[in-house]
Amino acid sequence: MTVQINSSKSENPVLHSPQAVNSHRTGNQVDGRQMKKKVRILSIDGGGIRGIIPATIVWHLEERLQARTGNPDARISDYFDFMAGTSTGGILVCTYLMPDPKRPGRPKLTARESLAMYLDQAGCGIFSRSLYRKLTSMMGLLNEKYCSQALEKALKRCFGATRLRSFLKPCLVTAYNITSRRAFFFTSLDAKRDPGQDFNAWEAARATASAPSFFSPSVLQQENGTLLPLVDGGVFANNPALCAFTETQKTCFSQLPHSANKPDHPAVEDMMIVSLGTGADKASYTYEEVKSKGMAGWVKPIIEILMSASTDTADYQLEEMFANQRSANCGHYYRVNPPLGKADPVMDNIQPRNRWALHQAALDYIKSNQETMEAIVDQLILNH
Repeated sequence: MTVQINSSKSENPVLHSPQAVNSHRTGNQVDGRQMKKKVRILSIDGGGIRGIIPATIVWHLEERLQARTGNPDARISDYFDFMAGTSTGGILVCTYLMPDPKRPGRPKLTARESLAMYLDQAGCGIFSRSLYRKLTSMMGLLNEKYCSQALEKALKRCFGATRLRSFLKPCLVTAYNITSRRAFFFTSLDAKRDPGQDFNAWEAARATASAPSFFSPSVLQQENGTLLPLVDGGVFANNPALCAFTETQKTCFSQLPHSANKPDHPAVEDMMIVSLGTGADKASYTYEEVKSKGMAGWVKPIIEILMSASTDTADYQLEEMFANQRSANCGHYYRVNPPLGKADPVMDNIQPRNRWALHQAALDYIKSNQETMEAIVDQLILNH
């Protein structure tokens, strides 16, 4: 089964313990005490055009929330208290939290419209390149594979003048500073507190999507003149769920708008995490294939191995933390990472056939795991 909820220990894809079921059935009370609602966290991995998979999952969740609540205007941002994303996941998070200037307090895009940017528009033209670019970059060996100006143009068209401080909910978008050699996080709460941390949404999206060899690094300038040369956060956290876990522990949620019933500095038992992958690809490499390979031969496998290893490590660590809870009011961790099926695992295959294969992989997962998907919807509504 592809959804992983303590998969090494249990096949139950819904909740971690019978006690958790009982506590929710009694109106979120344990031993007669009223419990705070859980902080709901959405985390989305990096993976280029494979972002179609989590975008399809989110679209399904949004439609189920609309159907279950009888509210056609319900949006995914209404049912999560915190979002985190890396690379393509960071772009998706920005689309879910971007406010509509015509409807204050409401998101501009539906989950269907965010999915359409990838499915119908091939990622807003992000992975388009001319024949001249192909020749002059030697397919990415001598120069970045894709034109960064085209990427910036597409992101500006999508996000316009939206600033991080205006996002509807707290969020974290990962990047990496290649000069200071440190992780860099764009967060909407920091943007609200410190004008020096408030960037355009398109700038955050540009930085988190600046995958080495695909796009040139992003260079941002802070108010004090400091330059920030940033690349894709996937170099250290392709799965940002653990980063989201840490960031939420620092946050006083009860002081945020419409969150008086949420805990401050939430612990494991106070959280519900939905972590979405961009498709499980477990291509193996034999000893014979790599034993005599030099730098050129290791380029493709080493990138895939490092990204997969960091992704799986974050999943394992969260799985262990949520498995070892002692409170009757347990937290919930869902890892949803469907198999790729017939889709190409490369991050930039934007051919229509591959885009629809990615979409179908997500739809097949949804169909085969309806109980799990409904359990996620249950928890989102219960803790609303």
